[in-house]
Amino acid sequence: MREHLVFVRAGKSSLHRDLLDADPQRNWDCCVNAWGGASAADALDASQGNIEIFQDDSINKFEAFATYAARAGRVQHYRQVLMLDDDLRFEPGDVSRYFRLCETENLFLSQPAIAWGSHANHLVNLWNPISVVRRVNFVEVMAPCFSCEALAELMALTFSLTRCTWGIDYAWSSLLQGRGCQSIVDAVPMAHTKPMNRAGGPFYETLRASGIEPEDELAKVHATYPRWGKMGTLASGHRCRSPMPRAANDALVEWMERHKLQAHLHAGGTLAPQLAVGERYIAETAAGHQ
Repeated sequence: MREHLVFVRAGKSSLHRDLLDADPQRNWDCCVNAWGGASAADALDASQGNIEIFQDDSINKFEAFATYAARAGRVQHYRQVLMLDDDLRFEPGDVSRYFRLCETENLFLSQPAIAWGSHANHLVNLWNPISVVRRVNFVEVMAPCFSCEALAELMALTFSLTRCTWGIDYAWSSLLQGRGCQSIVDAVPMAHTKPMNRAGGPFYETLRASGIEPEDELAKVHATYPRWGKMGTLASGHRCRSPMPRAANDALVEWMERHKLQAHLHAGGTLAPQLAVGERYIAETAAGHQ
C-alpha cells in the first residue's frame, strides 16, 4: 500500500493509462472506477495487483468513492486522495510530484491547475506561472485532492449532495470559508482535454434519462449553503517561484490573475461561456424557491 491514492472515474477513452505507464516509480495507488467496463490493460494490471478495479451502479465519482470507501476499509490510511475525471492529461511523473507538494506544503484541499490552451470551467483554476501553490476559495470537482483530514470532514457532508456533482464544490467553499485551506498547485498544471458537453456527453445523457436537471440541483445547493464571496485567488498566503519579498510576489500573483485569461485563450484554450449566465440563473431560481 502506497502513501496516496488516485481514484479515477474511467470511461472507454480514459487517459489514466498514460498516468500509470509514465510513472513506474509512483507514490500512489490507483483505483479505477470503470463505469464503461474495464479495459484489457486495466484487467491485466488488476490481475497482477498493480491497480484495483471498482465497479458499481453509481452515477458519479463521488457516489462511487463513498461506496468504495465503505467497502475497502483502508481509505482513511491514505495521506492524500486525488479524485480525477478521465479526460485529464499530466506530464510524466507529475502526479507523484503533485503528491509530494501536497505533503511538503501540508495542503488540506487542493487541485492541480488547469493548463493554458486546454478547457477551463472557472477562471480561478487556470494556471498562474508566478506561484507554486496558490491560496484560493474554490477547488473544482474535476480533480479535487483531499488530505485524510479533509476527507473525514467533507465526504459524509457533501459527496451525495447532487447527482450531477454540480454544487458539491460550492458547498466545500461555503463550509471552509475563512480558513484559507484551499489551494491550487500551479507547479503541476494538467490539461483538460475536453470541454463540457451537456448536449451529447454520456454523463449528461445519463442524467437526462434519470430526470436530473443540473441547474435545479445547483440552485438547491446555493439555497442551502451560505454564500462565500466572489470566487477567486486570495490576497496572500501563496508560495511563489521567485525569492522576492512576499508582498511583491503577492502583487505579481494578483497581476497575473488579471491577465492569464488572455494568455490562455491565445494558446487555444477555452473558458466555459455559461458561467455568468449560470450565476444569474442560480440567483433567480433560488429566489423563486423561497
